[in-house]
Amino acid sequence: MSRPPKIFSLRGFLICVFFIAPTVQYRTNLGSLSFSFMEPVAVLVSSLLLAHQMLRWHRLVILRHPLVPLLGAIVLWTVLARPWDPSWRHALSDVRDWSIPFLSCVVFLTTIRQGWRRWMVLFVAVVWFNALLGLYQHLADGFRPFIAASAAYKTGFQLSPEDSQLALTPFAVGLFSHPNAFAIYLYLGLMIALGKVHDSKPRTRSLLIVAVVLPMALALVWTYSKASLLVTAGAVIFFWLMRRIESDKVLVTIMIVALLAVGWTFWNLLPYLPATLLGTLWWRVGLWGEAILTIRGDPNILLVGNGLERFGQLAYYGQPHNVYIYLLLQYGLVGVVWVFAVAAYIWRKGMSLRREGVMKDQALLAGTWVGLLGYFVIGLVESNLMSVESRLTFMTVAACFAGLASEIGSAHQNVDAPEKTGEALGERNAAPRSGSF
Repeated sequence: MSRPPKIFSLRGFLICVFFIAPTVQYRTNLGSLSFSFMEPVAVLVSSLLLAHQMLRWHRLVILRHPLVPLLGAIVLWTVLARPWDPSWRHALSDVRDWSIPFLSCVVFLTTIRQGWRRWMVLFVAVVWFNALLGLYQHLADGFRPFIAASAAYKTGFQLSPEDSQLALTPFAVGLFSHPNAFAIYLYLGLMIALGKVHDSKPRTRSLLIVAVVLPMALALVWTYSKASLLVTAGAVIFFWLMRRIESDKVLVTIMIVALLAVGWTFWNLLPYLPATLLGTLWWRVGLWGEAILTIRGDPNILLVGNGLERFGQLAYYGQPHNVYIYLLLQYGLVGVVWVFAVAAYIWRKGMSLRREGVMKDQALLAGTWVGLLGYFVIGLVESNLMSVESRLTFMTVAACFAGLASEIGSAHQNVDAPEKTGEALGERNAAPRSGSF
């Protein structure tokens, strides 16, 4: 039997730093060079983890997992297409902003070969500490060290009595640059935490809900990010349904009917809702229209992208607040095909595990899967793959899903094949091997 992973070790410390790095959204400008706090930290941690692997196993492990080439495809396309952008400095920066998260994610997958549940608990712990900071920011209305200028005037859900506009509110942002980005991060951590709580012993669930889930949920509410809150509500319902409904057809039918019902209700309530509550939605719709005009003015954007700067010159805001339109502008149709391919892979892998009965028994895996699916839904109104930090966070959670699914799958195979000899099992556990998860 393999030994459990040591969280309190040099490797555990490095992985903890790896989890913390994208939560500190601070940028340094050195003349024409600009880089985020996360970038050198991720490179350093990845280098040390690779060195640890070489010293322990005397070789590097080459992964053969579908997620690796799938995520690597956008890096390759960025290298091929982005240098043609007239603003070549921004293009090279974008190449770096994809390469570092991808390489860090590969090292992360390579380093962790077992004990994914414990490492994911460590990830949730980092999210929890960020949530506590968010609670303090809301209650004290202060200490937002890295906030962007565009987020300084965050509004809540209440109308100001003076001008009937949405009133400014004390909000949670953590060490992020914008509360919306913080909300997406909290959402991912919350879904993983819900899965872990459901897998815990019944006598400890209430304590974990109050001590862990509730602070994360409150911090998410106090980001006042409407999209993340709505998606969180839907994700929790989907998480509950998918673990209780065995038929895939019934589950998908219920979700389609629910989406149609929500859409119909929203459309009919639209004339009666205060215009101020929908201001940010119409603001986004206007940006999407500007994106269409940008592409009409330069159809080559569909082929090679490099249209975000042109969009910024025409629109009243520099990015479209939609991940699919952002990828279309920046990387052309290839970018949109790529994100749909990643979403399709995650969906199909999760449904395959669900048909095998894994999702019902493994709530942590189910929560992570639902969290990833919701990430693509939030992308309808947020460009949540635009920053280097958001890219690393997404790839990290995707790697956690892939790694845990592989570990659970391997355990099931061992149970189903007891005829394997101890010698064969000992050889397999002696050192990590390359191959499919």
